[in-house]
Amino acid sequence: MSKPLVLFASLLLLAPGLPARAQLAPGPRAQAQVLAQVPAELPTGERWLRHFREDLLPFWNIPDAWGSPRGDFPTFRGNDGKAVDLAKPPAELADAPGWIRAEFGREYVRMKSRQTYFYGVAYHLTGDPKMLELARDGVTFIRSKALDPATGSAVSWFEKGEPKPEVLARTSQDLAYAELGMAMYWYLTRDEAVLADIRRLKAHIFTQYWNPDWQALRWVVKEDADKSQLRQELVAQLDQVNAYLLLMTPLLPAKERQAWTADLKRLAEVMVKDYHEADRHLFWGTIHDPAQKRLGSRHTDFGHTAKAYWMLERIGRLTGDRALADLATTGAKAVLKQAYLPDSGTWGSRLGRDGSVDPGKEWWIYAELDQLAETLALRDPAQAAPLPRTTAFWFTRMVDPLNHEVWGGAGGPDFEPWEGPKIHQWKSGYHSAEHALVGYLTAQALHHQPAVLYFAPKDPKAVLRPYVFDGRLAKRTSRSLPGFPGHRRVEATFIGLK
Repeated sequence: MSKPLVLFASLLLLAPGLPARAQLAPGPRAQAQVLAQVPAELPTGERWLRHFREDLLPFWNIPDAWGSPRGDFPTFRGNDGKAVDLAKPPAELADAPGWIRAEFGREYVRMKSRQTYFYGVAYHLTGDPKMLELARDGVTFIRSKALDPATGSAVSWFEKGEPKPEVLARTSQDLAYAELGMAMYWYLTRDEAVLADIRRLKAHIFTQYWNPDWQALRWVVKEDADKSQLRQELVAQLDQVNAYLLLMTPLLPAKERQAWTADLKRLAEVMVKDYHEADRHLFWGTIHDPAQKRLGSRHTDFGHTAKAYWMLERIGRLTGDRALADLATTGAKAVLKQAYLPDSGTWGSRLGRDGSVDPGKEWWIYAELDQLAETLALRDPAQAAPLPRTTAFWFTRMVDPLNHEVWGGAGGPDFEPWEGPKIHQWKSGYHSAEHALVGYLTAQALHHQPAVLYFAPKDPKAVLRPYVFDGRLAKRTSRSLPGFPGHRRVEATFIGLK
């Protein structure tokens, strides 16, 4: 057995987890116990900040990324970050898989929203007002061009300037991701006008897409030749949670918070009742076709499973549902054990039809597994054991050292990076930014260091939370915020994350 595996096994035996009181205010003995269980090689918060500043931000902080007008962020760019002419695309786009090339010419709102989220994280971690300005530009575009005041819906994509598709043919997943950028901006600024639009779109989703017979959200509502209206998709439920509901719910006024909490609970119930395969510790991606309930099927992978367990664990903690938190924690530990490849110190991506682990890397799946392990480690430090190796692979092999951002994946016997397009209709800065943010917050907590985040509310005493975590606000300072009249640049220091 290799040395890291010996350490991992030892930690599993020695780390039953600390009680909440010890985590919030550890005494010298408790702190020493935690530090003894956390691998010394675990990246520090400063390492995550450096990764964000040096590896990720340069790809997005250039004029070609900002769009024209600013905020109309492009769905496709070259791997060097430059704007492209899709009639004469660079090699990485010209040679891209057919599912990418088929959608040249479409400008997706979900990708503009994900890039908006990236700039929100950039401000959150650095306090740079220019990053918040870019987030505001994205929000302004979405609110003025992509939201339909007549129906409450949001455009899925623009094609030659025309909004597509028909209102009820838009997927509930696309509608969730239209919320993402606005939700992050509201979380930072508490802008009431933005909140009103978020509420309107949420109401459209939960009234038009909720199927009372299924007691779940539909994929689409409009009937078509492919019978898309019958599709039952995990992401129709899951992505409402991770795109906006979980982030915003704890910060809403009491009556509204109660209603949104009820929505979180019913989506959690749908995911557990309809999609969860407890014996195998996985979530089925689709359930309308019985043939899809098998390993290797669409969206049945470690990424969707890890994200589902992560969201359920967070919902359980937020709502005080011990049974839900325990179910998610148990399943999460099992999937992390399944996904970890000790020979390479990396995460696999899914189980093949024969039950073997596919060792190939997909950037977003890899990020979700890191984030899940980091979150569990806040209560059970033994779960941090794989992270020094998995994150080292990310920093050294997944990052494009020349033109920044991360590759879409890696494969082959030596895990060579896939040098296909780094930005397309499904890949933007969302997952890499969240990966860095969660990495920073959890690393600071596990190293018993405070975490510093930046906000921009008008009320300098606004309630603040460290992303989707609980934590104690130890200190806050406030000063004026250039370019945002009435808003304050609040620097918040958190301790005791859990």
